[in-house]
Amino acid sequence: MDIDFYIASIVGFLPSFAIFYVVWGKLEGYFNEKKLFFNYFIGWIMGIIIAVFFLILKSSVYKALDLSILSLIFFAIFTEMFKFIYLNLPSKRRDKELPYHGFSLGLGIGAIWSVAIIYQYFRSVSMTSQEEFLASIYFIIFSLALSSIHASSGTWIGDGIINGNAEGALLKSFLLQIVFNFTLLPLIWGFQPLYYLGGIFIAAPVLYYKVYKGYLLKVKGKRRVNK
Repeated sequence: MDIDFYIASIVGFLPSFAIFYVVWGKLEGYFNEKKLFFNYFIGWIMGIIIAVFFLILKSSVYKALDLSILSLIFFAIFTEMFKFIYLNLPSKRRDKELPYHGFSLGLGIGAIWSVAIIYQYFRSVSMTSQEEFLASIYFIIFSLALSSIHASSGTWIGDGIINGNAEGALLKSFLLQIVFNFTLLPLIWGFQPLYYLGGIFIAAPVLYYKVYKGYLLKVKGKRRVNK
């Protein structure tokens, strides 16, 4: 039994499930819940691909400042284009619930990406039980940041597509992810998880104020209840 994998799975998924639970509790009945879960699972698939590419880049640019920065900029563009292409499919682009789909898609991406990073760290670093416990706490916060930032940008992209401002929303998502990705430099360079926590100070306010309160709650009562 691979204990590291079980720990990584719990720590990586817990924040995205918590966010999902809170939002679902406030908006239950105002969207197609089956589609919401479907897009969450699609996010898992995308997250696997994104995580593999990220770990390859991480091992390639280790401790090279210029290459690290360039790779993180590239990765921001790569992840947002991935979301945009999927959400802008002809079968989806006219769906008025697309921002919700982008939200759940981003949560799925963030969860799987977190699991991969956490598992790789636990497998490659020798730790005592106390160090592993502290690392798990730090990684919960890190996973919360990763899920929050991708849920936020996914919502923005979905909203931009249905409101005829896809390019503007995509650009805003690029910029958000680039700024957030700079907080991943300690991860690229192999620092301890304590140094991965900077992203939460960007991701949490954006998710809560700009996406949750600024968008998701405002549409409550304006959508048709799906039976």
